[in-house]
Amino acid sequence: MPQNKTIKPVLSAFLSISLLSTGIGLSLQAIHTGTAHAASVKSAAATVSKDTLLPLKWQVATDGIGMYDTTQPVMNGFLYFSAKNTLYAKNIASGQIRWSYKTGEHPQIVTNNSVFFIDNKEQLVKVSASTGKLLWKVKVSERPMEIGGQARLMSGKVYFANESGGVAAYDPGTGKKLWENKRIPMYVGTLHGEYKGVLVVSSTVNNIRTQFFGLDPATGKQLWRTEGIYSMIAYQEGHLVLREQAKAAYENVKAPVPGHLMTLVSMNPVTGKVTTKENYQALNDISRQGNFFTSIQNPYVYSVDGNLDKDEYILTRFTRGSNASTAPKSYESFGKWLAGPVDGMAFFQKGTQITGVHLADDSVVTFDNPASKVEHLERVGKAVFAIYENGYISINHSDTGALLGMIKSGAATPYFGNISIVNGTALIPTEHRLIAVALPKDWQ
Repeated sequence: MPQNKTIKPVLSAFLSISLLSTGIGLSLQAIHTGTAHAASVKSAAATVSKDTLLPLKWQVATDGIGMYDTTQPVMNGFLYFSAKNTLYAKNIASGQIRWSYKTGEHPQIVTNNSVFFIDNKEQLVKVSASTGKLLWKVKVSERPMEIGGQARLMSGKVYFANESGGVAAYDPGTGKKLWENKRIPMYVGTLHGEYKGVLVVSSTVNNIRTQFFGLDPATGKQLWRTEGIYSMIAYQEGHLVLREQAKAAYENVKAPVPGHLMTLVSMNPVTGKVTTKENYQALNDISRQGNFFTSIQNPYVYSVDGNLDKDEYILTRFTRGSNASTAPKSYESFGKWLAGPVDGMAFFQKGTQITGVHLADDSVVTFDNPASKVEHLERVGKAVFAIYENGYISINHSDTGALLGMIKSGAATPYFGNISIVNGTALIPTEHRLIAVALPKDWQ
């Protein structure tokens, strides 16, 4: 189901992401997997041959909010999306619209039988996934929310958060409010999940510091609060793993500030107490050091960092636990980091050449690609999607680097959201439309 987790005061404020599993964690700095740098319209883009252009299966105009989903809102072969205040169910295979619901908005939750969304009247609405028929709706906010509301289905409850109205829980079957706690601030907030019987949420204090709250899932009562310059990475071995950022990175300091490239802390979800701290790679100056991506793939931690004053994205691998003293491994020689690790590979660009590196043995796959700067890259299955400054998207095979073809996205901003592949069809969300492209079997 789609997980639109972070409340956004404006559309341009990207959603924070936390993929919490026992083995893999991604930092909230990584707004989308593989985001490496903003668009640069000054450098020349390569000419794309018409012979390499792929035919589109279909495309559809959207309101663009799907750009910020961690997964596309698809279920049972249907895509659910919104455009011009209408919610649609679209057959992915045929491209035909099955139903539409006026005054509908982008889906917050999609299940086998139902679609939940928050309409422009501050109502949480549930409709049938197969027919679009209204099942129930309930008022969830007394104040206009604009785009500041979010809902998630967890442990048999629909949790709702509003940046101006706290956190509440609803019965997904009836829409009945189970509890509400208006005292929990949720400005630019995230509903992380339930861990050891505690609902964990977070929000920003001042756009620098983050406050985490533990709530009783049965009553909404606040159990604890912890504040710091933290971002969620993962849930492992009964603890939340957070990355702690140095205060110096947010201050205008002139003298060098010694510190560490990466600091991880563990937090007990039952008490909110920070229990352990792990420091990696001492540096003489961290005052302008920024982190863009963190992924825990035991026994390693992968971190992408760079000087905030430079166009710099360097991937480094650290070993956790008893082998934490092992020297870190830098991948700087491969070029600027673009994405990964994902499925054992990371992706880089040196000059205009894209490469995929197998992290197990450093073997390299060289990609056929236009001689142009990549603005964003993502691997899904065997397909590697890259978008360039001219708005074209290439699709290459991860194992061979062979080019399947190019897509003219038409996007004014060279960026796409998280891509899904459903029964051989790649769904590529851009700022104002969603593009569907058929993939060969061995590319899926």
